[in-house]
Amino acid sequence: MKRASIFLLFFLLVAATTFAQKDKSDKGTADQQAMQQAMAAMMGGQNCDIAASYAFDHDFDMNMTMVDKKGKEASRMTMRCYLSNDGKRFGYLLLSSSEKKTPSAKMVMDMTTKKMITLIDQEGRKMAMCMDLNSPLFQSDRQVDDPVQKMKKTGRTKTIQGYLCEEYQSVTEEATSSYWVSKKTSIPMGKYYKAMSSMKTTPFGGGQDLPTDGMMMQMESVSKGGEKTKLEVTAIHPNHTSSISTAGYQKF
Repeated sequence: MKRASIFLLFFLLVAATTFAQKDKSDKGTADQQAMQQAMAAMMGGQNCDIAASYAFDHDFDMNMTMVDKKGKEASRMTMRCYLSNDGKRFGYLLLSSSEKKTPSAKMVMDMTTKKMITLIDQEGRKMAMCMDLNSPLFQSDRQVDDPVQKMKKTGRTKTIQGYLCEEYQSVTEEATSSYWVSKKTSIPMGKYYKAMSSMKTTPFGGGQDLPTDGMMMQMESVSKGGEKTKLEVTAIHPNHTSSISTAGYQKF
């Protein structure tokens, strides 16, 4: 199985929870409880301890846009991303989505415990789901000693949100991708990239060797089929302390 994007997994979990909540008449039945236990086991969350809150030192906003092969925008999401100074905690808050009936959602990746916690609030119901970051869902069919996809610097530059960025490019069998990286921001994203690279994944899905002395400000990937994915930082708030609380959420 190919490595899954953390963004994709996040929103798949949101969608799964939405589906599970559609028929409230099934709440508490043996079948639903069995399904929840099976999902928890698959995610490695049965023995997962969730902290009362997770603290962060920086945050920034990011848009994610999906475009189909005909050039029509398929979906758009806006997220606030959080990062700790040591790069070992990363969080997401879903600010808006073009998808209808998308519930309010937050996610925390704790690299110290190697857990991903997703918090979903829909119609007053608060649910917490936990996934082991060592789960096979985060693995690929590559061998352990296969090389990570190297990115080449193109020499092109541009300014994004006031920060000078350099372009890196990678070409794989699935897609051609461009990454615009700035070494001028004070947000320590490089520490997070380094932590994620040890797991053979990246915060944006994929085995790319992102520079550990910079921050990705924009990414555009075009698949062989013509579908396009674009991520772009739209605001940066360095040294802005905040936290994500798990109070009131019931473990799924």
